[in-house]
Amino acid sequence: MAKNKTIQVRQLQRTLYCTAKQDKTVKFYSLYDKLWREDVLWEAWQQVKANDGAPGIDGQAIDAIVLSGKEAEMISKLREQLRSKTYQFQPVRRVDIPKPKGGVRPLGIATVEDRVVQTAMKLILEPIFEADFHDCSNGYRPRRDAKKASLEVRADLYQGRAWGVVEIDFQSYFTTISHDKLLTLIRQRVVDGSMLKIIKQTLTVGIMHQGRVEPTTVGVPQGSPISPLYSNIFLNLLDQVWHKRGYPEKLGATLHRYADDAILVCRKSAEQALEAFEAIARRMGLVVNREKTRITKLSEGFDFLGFHFVKRRSPKSGKMAIYIFPSKRAQQKIRWRIKYFTQRRAPIKPEEFVKQVNEAVLGWVNFYRHTNASEAFRRLQRFINIRFRRYLNYRSKGRGFGWKKYPNSTLYARGMIYIGSGVIRYERATAQAV
Repeated sequence: MAKNKTIQVRQLQRTLYCTAKQDKTVKFYSLYDKLWREDVLWEAWQQVKANDGAPGIDGQAIDAIVLSGKEAEMISKLREQLRSKTYQFQPVRRVDIPKPKGGVRPLGIATVEDRVVQTAMKLILEPIFEADFHDCSNGYRPRRDAKKASLEVRADLYQGRAWGVVEIDFQSYFTTISHDKLLTLIRQRVVDGSMLKIIKQTLTVGIMHQGRVEPTTVGVPQGSPISPLYSNIFLNLLDQVWHKRGYPEKLGATLHRYADDAILVCRKSAEQALEAFEAIARRMGLVVNREKTRITKLSEGFDFLGFHFVKRRSPKSGKMAIYIFPSKRAQQKIRWRIKYFTQRRAPIKPEEFVKQVNEAVLGWVNFYRHTNASEAFRRLQRFINIRFRRYLNYRSKGRGFGWKKYPNSTLYARGMIYIGSGVIRYERATAQAV
């Protein structure tokens, strides 16, 4: 039944997308009635459940709803409230996440019910605006991801005579988006009054911080299911203006964007390209942070979406080539993540130790498999081997670091992932766990 509901929702999305794609001027007058469809709400709930997440201000957790068997009851309640137009969003709970380079990133955690409704809204609205989004954008879009973006950047760097890039940083992007301008862009496609009303509610719900609710008059809360879509709708205007003015040809600067991360691959004056980009952003009410925005030569290398791009001479052919590596920050983050649950005194069994490491490393390696990451993989392999060896040695009350007692072959025999050559494999177990 769940599969049939998913198929029905996909068919609805396909119809909305095709309608929007065939006519760039078509407007949608009847969308709200699709929001409280049972199949749409069930599909939204499945996605929210899969993404997990912390409770909102009501303290209600996803697991509690599932274990109590109240999923159908919740969907029925939401359906009735949406149908009668009495549903009200609750303020989001603010959580400050420290940034690696200092400062904090405020995240807004909505209640589970609000996340279900916002996901349902996204299911309806996304295919409509997806038909308008420019190809230069790859963030938070169906069948697009950071890997696709990295391959497009590398292909662009190989074309023509690109010599450098402009790494663009917006100043507090998500918290400075104008509600009026965003709603104006949404109204170019959506004219259903009831849908517009509930969209506005998601923007003005307020933020619960330190025991009091702060009103929201500008910006969208990071962390909500629908905020990435709002971000893409808003920045799509920048994408479209950049290309309609012919700047890729006139200025020799190609735009690549992933949400609010953007770079300009330059073949002419980088300063001129940056000034043109900044002028468009300024008219949209956005501020380019000049302190963090910089112009970089390809020979020096630059980071984008966790990848490090650099132009250097190939040791085999002797010709200049574009290389992609996992960025230093990305390599440090996976080490921090592994350190979090692999202390040598970790109160877990070896099987659980191996399982946690393998799950973390497998996802990271698959993300960077298409890059020139063999050296990064070997360094990571050495790191996890040392962590596992010290854990086993401490567990068996051995002396030293355990190199003789637990050589690499023994670690792999216990199920530890092997990525040193860039090829993931598991050795057949030949030893019993400690």
